[in-house]
Amino acid sequence: MNFLRLIKAESYTRGMTLSVLFNIISKGILFLLTIIIARYFGSTIKTDIYFFVFTTMILFSSFINNIDTVVLIPESMRLREKEGDEKANSFLNYFLMIYFVIGMLFTVGMYFFGTTIFGLISKFSQADIIIYRNYFWAGSFFFIFHVLTNYFNSILTSLKYFSLPMVISSVKSCIVIVCIFLLRAEYDVMSVIAGGLISYAVNLLIQMYILYKIAGWKFSFKKPPIRKSTWSNVFYSELGQITTVASSMFPLYLLSGFGSGVISVMNYGKNIADIPNTLVTSQFANVIGIKLNEEFARKDYAGMNETFLSISKMMVFILVPLGCFMFVFAEPIVELFYNRGNFTQQAVVDSAKFMQLLSITIFSIGVNAIVTRIFVAIQAIRQAFFYQVVLNIILIAAIWICTRYYGAYGYAYAIIIMNLINFISMYFICRELVPHIKYEALLKYTGFIILINAAIATGLFFAVHYIQVANLVKVITGFWLYFIILLMLNKKFALNTELAYILKHVKKKFY
Repeated sequence: MNFLRLIKAESYTRGMTLSVLFNIISKGILFLLTIIIARYFGSTIKTDIYFFVFTTMILFSSFINNIDTVVLIPESMRLREKEGDEKANSFLNYFLMIYFVIGMLFTVGMYFFGTTIFGLISKFSQADIIIYRNYFWAGSFFFIFHVLTNYFNSILTSLKYFSLPMVISSVKSCIVIVCIFLLRAEYDVMSVIAGGLISYAVNLLIQMYILYKIAGWKFSFKKPPIRKSTWSNVFYSELGQITTVASSMFPLYLLSGFGSGVISVMNYGKNIADIPNTLVTSQFANVIGIKLNEEFARKDYAGMNETFLSISKMMVFILVPLGCFMFVFAEPIVELFYNRGNFTQQAVVDSAKFMQLLSITIFSIGVNAIVTRIFVAIQAIRQAFFYQVVLNIILIAAIWICTRYYGAYGYAYAIIIMNLINFISMYFICRELVPHIKYEALLKYTGFIILINAAIATGLFFAVHYIQVANLVKVITGFWLYFIILLMLNKKFALNTELAYILKHVKKKFY
């Protein structure tokens, strides 16, 4: 069988379904990588530095990649529709060249000034920065790989290769795991960094090959005519992203000063709390974002509202119960995944606390991702900029205040507060910018779903939490009890019909 024949553009339903399924596989392998890191390396200053460097490079690259889905992909789709594929490809190739130049300049700068820069943006001691300077230097290469691979993923998604990036990501994570087993005895935590860089290089080559071979992409680099409005949108989008990066870097800066292992246990707990959104939200948003762009171009405002409400309600229906379940079973889940090897019992308790708090408002993150795609579709970049700046300034203040009173866990308390503020504020923003989007219907629906799930979670807490059984039995029993109760309530009260339709579609595909 020719593997290349299996790679093809997908419809929205097929794309959403298959991309979520492949994303589950991809993120499952990635989560296995986190478990392996916890098992072999625990939570030490070395893992703190690895997580700090890796997360920092993701944040820095997100500053660049922010304009991909916000500006570049919508503009390329407009060019493809109005002026043809050649103009659209030329436009995207031009920014690819800009990204490559930025990546190279950043890497060279970090080689010469990396220890100084990391000394300014963290509270690690100067001695630790000098001892582990190779971690900082090698880890800075993640920036250029993140920028380029994320950009290619956005291009592939815009061409309706929705599930392909997830397949490539699975291969990438497998390579890292193999490298850890081969190199850890000699290179310790550096084996994780080396494996990551090798996997990103392979990922990049596969993406370029598929674009060239399957999509017929021509990598030519001529400066195309670019509208002033596009540059304006780029400016406001990046200006707003500065505050987002700052609000994300600020807790890392604070946590790096709370002692060895704190950043690591926060990341271990956060990785579990983020699972529902990394499995579901990112893929739904990618696929629906393309559909919303097309509906707005056709001025199909009723269709945009229907798309928004159906997907947002389904995400609330999925994410609220998962958040409640993780809140109730945080400690047994963390023990089940991490409590082995060099991962101590205290690290389990600390990671579980972070996981418990960060799981409470995961539903709001999912909804925010869809609302953001609406703003992208209508190109309300300037308005979104001002809201983004205000929200992130408040977030930074909330993190500073909460960490002063509650220590490292104050970061999680601040996230809860800001997620709820953002979720409610979206009603007023939508009413002003996109009045045809009936956000109030989502607010009422979410309140109802939260009440139902709070009741189920409370009952399970008292019914299962104090039963002395193995963690695996406790988690599986609790999950199935929760799932059956929710399924029965959904059947009786028709809480969500969209999910049933997608499950039916999956069943048809595989049976």
